[in-house]
Amino acid sequence: MSAEPAGRGRLFAPGPVEVAPAVLEAMARPVLHHRSPEFERLLLEVRRRLAEVFMVPGDDVLLLTGSGTAAFEAALLACVPAGGELLSLVSGRFGERWSQLARRYGFAVSELTTAPGTEFDKEALTRALEGLPRLAAVSIVHSETSTGMLHDVAALAAAIKRVRPRALVITDAVTSLAAAELRPREWGLDAVVSGSQKGVMTPPGLSFAWLSEAAWANDSGLLPTGYLDLRRERAKQRGGQTAWTPATSLVAGLAVALEIIVAQGLERRWREKAALNAALLAAGSALDLTPLASRPSPALAALLTPEDVSAPAVVAAMRRAGVYIAGGEGELKERLLRPSLLGWAGRLDLLLLSDALEAALRSVGATPAHGVAAAAAAANYDAAMAGDLAE
Repeated sequence: MSAEPAGRGRLFAPGPVEVAPAVLEAMARPVLHHRSPEFERLLLEVRRRLAEVFMVPGDDVLLLTGSGTAAFEAALLACVPAGGELLSLVSGRFGERWSQLARRYGFAVSELTTAPGTEFDKEALTRALEGLPRLAAVSIVHSETSTGMLHDVAALAAAIKRVRPRALVITDAVTSLAAAELRPREWGLDAVVSGSQKGVMTPPGLSFAWLSEAAWANDSGLLPTGYLDLRRERAKQRGGQTAWTPATSLVAGLAVALEIIVAQGLERRWREKAALNAALLAAGSALDLTPLASRPSPALAALLTPEDVSAPAVVAAMRRAGVYIAGGEGELKERLLRPSLLGWAGRLDLLLLSDALEAALRSVGATPAHGVAAAAAAANYDAAMAGDLAE
């Protein structure tokens, strides 16, 4: 693993992800004009399928040209009044990002924190809510990409609504959409945002936002917006237009990716992503790597290296072999690996990634037995998917 191979390599990070050849082919077609009848039909169909993937059929899911951060910022400004109180649930780098963003806009931000890879204490949440009688909104990260933790958003939202029924629940589903169970209406969520380069298997550049009727109704005292005005976008997109020039070729690719996801079926896809990630965690355990998250997100396997193994060295060794995974951030940088099968991936990709991880560890001085990672991954995945594979 001493020389980086020619070519682009393989993406096994939790975004950007590998995309289907059909998606790339759609993006290579002649560029559509954004005010043409052809693009109007395309946008309306994409919005219909997005609503299915968000599990809110018939509702408005809006597209923005920008990353998931753009959608979160737009959702925040669309329903939280200027200077309003916001409780941010922070368990990693992305929870921290939303706190910082809200403070930049002058919202009164309080934080409830938990250790990386752990769930929030419900009693502590109740106390925090009771101490904020004017609370306007709570921000939650469903799948915290920096730690691999999938938070129980359904339970958290229920706890919030019991104490503060009028508070809006704003949810980051950037790495959970199309990978983990997500039911905005049933769970009492008020805003859900995501991005194109994760579970919906499209290159970076698009983001999505859904708001509940309660959030849309909260339309007084808002900060002024321009490019990120979801209310203007809602009016435009209902007619197949956008307020500003969209990334038309990305929308064409997204249409194909959504077709693939809807054809597979969301619940089957959730099972497959969970099985792939559990098998990847099993491969890690066979290599003496320790899962960080107590409730792992199917979007990625957050694995801690032994104290004598440098995670950045492992990431670099894999990159030299043309295999790109994510490492840790902040205080987790030296010990955390974050490989992922979130994108266009299946059993063969699982085995390739597991073997590459084993080889990289060996190249930095670890001594795993040959073949243990792929064997553990295959056994775990095949057992989990036995019912689906038999269909």
